[in-house]
Order: sequence, then structure tokens, then C-alpha cells
Amino acid sequence: MQLLIEIIVSMLLIIGSFFILVGAVGILRLPDLFMRLHAPAKASTLGLGSFLLASIVYSAFQLRFGFPELLITLLAFITAPVSANLLAQAAIHLNLRSKSGNVPEALDRPLPWQRYQRPERGYGVKRRSK
Repeated sequence: MQLLIEIIVSMLLIIGSFFILVGAVGILRLPDLFMRLHAPAKASTLGLGSFLLASIVYSAFQLRFGFPELLITLLAFITAPVSANLLAQAAIHLNLRSKSGNVPEALDRPLPWQRYQRPERGYGVKRRSK
């Protein structure tokens, strides 16, 4: 039984390492920010999830409940997409261009952290036509 658990844990670690490697290569090879956002948000999250699943399997075999692993998994799967979304919104707001040309123009709306600030000059103030 111990050999089976070791094989399962080893396979999960190899799968996780593959996804982490794909995420690292994606960050290095993809040409612009909008394409690079997918590498850490998708591949690295899957790699981390596989590592944590291997840790949960191993701790269950040791007759220990893997509460820290579940908590880390929950936090990682919540924070990775949110941070990628905020980076993309900030890039659009700063008018960064994509090399593929598929990124829309900057939206005329505040970023999430600017919603409760006083409007800057020109933003949110309607000008009267003469």
C-alpha cells in the first residue's frame, strides 16, 4: 500500500512540476503583458494545485488531516485570478497595446480602487457645450 501512495504522490509532483515549467516558459516566451497573464494565472495555479493535492494524499496516508493544504489551495485559487484581472484592468487603463491587436481601447471608467476617490479634473465632470 505504501508503494501505491508513493507512486501517486510522485505522479502528482511530476504533473505539478510540468505545469510550473510551462508557466515559467510562458512568462519568458510570450510577447506582451496580456498574453503573459495566462501563464501564472493558469499553469502555475494548476501546478500549485497538483503539489497541494500530493501533500493532501501524503498527509492522509500518515493519518493526518491536511487542513493547511486545503487553506492554501483555497487562497491560491481565489487570489490568482483576481490579481490577473486587476493587472489586465490596470494595463488597459494605461493604454498598453497588445502585439496581437486584440486589446480594446482604454475604458472610460475608474479602476476598482479608484471608485471611492474624488474625481480628478476632467474625469466624471460633464462639460457644457457652448
